Amino acid sequence: MKLAYVYQHFATNAGSTGTRAYDVGRHLVDAGHDVTIVCGLFELSGLEPMPPWRLFRTEWTDGMKVVVCNVPYSNKMGIPRRMWAFSGFAALATWALVREEGLEVVFGTSTPLTVGVPTRVGAALRRIPYVFEVRDLWPEDLVAGGRLKGGPQLWFWEWLERFSYRKAKKIVLVSKGFHDRLLERGFAPERLETLLLGADASLFEKVEPNHEFLERHGLGGKFVAIYGGAHGDANGLFQLVDAAEELRDRDDIAIVLIGDGGRRADLLAEVEKRGLTNIHLLPAMPKVELVPVLAACDVGLLVLKQINRPFWVTPNKLFDYLFAGLPVLVNFAGTTADLVEELQVGAAVTPGSSKALAAQLLAWADDPASVKELGKRGKKLATERFDRKAIAARLAQILSEALGRSAD
Repeated sequence: MKLAYVYQHFATNAGSTGTRAYDVGRHLVDAGHDVTIVCGLFELSGLEPMPPWRLFRTEWTDGMKVVVCNVPYSNKMGIPRRMWAFSGFAALATWALVREEGLEVVFGTSTPLTVGVPTRVGAALRRIPYVFEVRDLWPEDLVAGGRLKGGPQLWFWEWLERFSYRKAKKIVLVSKGFHDRLLERGFAPERLETLLLGADASLFEKVEPNHEFLERHGLGGKFVAIYGGAHGDANGLFQLVDAAEELRDRDDIAIVLIGDGGRRADLLAEVEKRGLTNIHLLPAMPKVELVPVLAACDVGLLVLKQINRPFWVTPNKLFDYLFAGLPVLVNFAGTTADLVEELQVGAAVTPGSSKALAAQLLAWADDPASVKELGKRGKKLATERFDRKAIAARLAQILSEALGRSAD
């Protein structure tokens, strides 16, 4: 089949952010499908920028045709610039879909939720079906995180959510928590399908741990807990600064944050203000470089800013940690904590408690044998259940069903 995969924040392994669309897209190509990616210019994507006068660029990556819309985006943008970027991408992506010849089906993935506009409108103009994937439950997650209040803005996002979902042949959820929530809201079970984010197993198969990286940053021989990802307000990373404060007297334990985002400068300033030497904030790095660093660490950290309900999200980082052989430490209640405890691949501590984070790291640092066993178990389960090649195969079936075809 010939499909368009619409995702504003598409990134390759040369980038330093999530690569699910890249991994799933190339597996679809390997299975014989014709894949066109329609994306924007996320600053962490690994894609080259364009001069402002140019609207589109077409390039080829691992058999995928990638149509890049010249809409820059950064997690450091304020709300007005973000909305401009979301709106600009929605417009250009719709145009790109209309121009693309021979399309049979459109697969759109959020966030942002504005991806629903080109997905539905583009599919309608081409008179073809679409499937919509939900990576965050906007606007509910925005309201719960305190980033959106009532009034016209909330009304707009609620309308856009209905608009994006209404004509979709299938709604794909990347978390069981999202699936359960939409069932609670009255969505028909047959319209919903859960496909976890997973990870690319091939990146981790023969990885050599990069101990030299740790040595270079003064981390050699230490028990290292790593967080790799966005440094935004919603990530709640000041909780890790507080945990480092609790562990100040244990110079054999280190917390490492790798990534970028709107709160990184504030985090650096806070670490310096407190005089902490056991927490290190290092720049974002391409995925292919991050994987060996993960494999050299001891624990993967999943941290989010606390909200007034359990989290439904299952972050992409969870699967990277598991494939790298790291036990996972979660500090928020909800779907991810439940999954980690169910699979017995780590621990979920008291939500929002830096003391509980520090206590668990301390316990693991003093029991390295159990850490290794948890890591081995997680890697085995990830290989069996969360490889993106299998996720791509199921997505191909869903898209074929949307076309009214039997799955091959």
